Amino acid sequence: MTEVEVESQDVIRLILQFCKENGLQKTFAALQDESNTTLNTVDSIEHFIADINNGHWDAVLAAISTLRFPPEKLCDLYEQIFRELLELREVETARGLIRHTEALQSLKLRDPNRYLRLEHLLSQTDLEARDLFPDGKEKRRTQIAQELAAEVYVAPPSRLLALVGQSLKWQQHQGWGPFNT
Repeated sequence: MTEVEVESQDVIRLILQFCKENGLQKTFAALQDESNTTLNTVDSIEHFIADINNGHWDAVLAAISTLRFPPEKLCDLYEQIFRELLELREVETARGLIRHTEALQSLKLRDPNRYLRLEHLLSQTDLEARDLFPDGKEKRRTQIAQELAAEVYVAPPSRLLALVGQSLKWQQHQGWGPFNT
């Protein structure tokens, strides 16, 4: 019988997916942190891109809550949300976002000038779209959607359960184990 090599990270990803699908958030987070393995899956890449392109930030933030992205891509996303909040005159919400999100706080250390420009926008009272989106809001959304979509994939649901079921059927077929009745 030929042995198939299975990488441990693939097994961990299957377990992570099981945890995610079954609402085991603490287990998911602990396993992801301890194994340094990420599960960057979304239900639909098309819907993920559409949510970004349409500015459905609540859906986007919910989708990315368990995903891991390079810090610069995450900063781009949060900066866009920040700018759109300012456009809507949601200054206090924008202030909370810039001061209390890990992504924008890391920007403060990595690119202080960019962070200061954002802080400066908070003090502006007569902001116009061209001030907030020099290259256009929709164009920037599209760029961010493409960048983030390159980091995610879609996995068929219940992969671990399907594989265990297939394994049990095979063992039964071979007459192995207590499954042979």
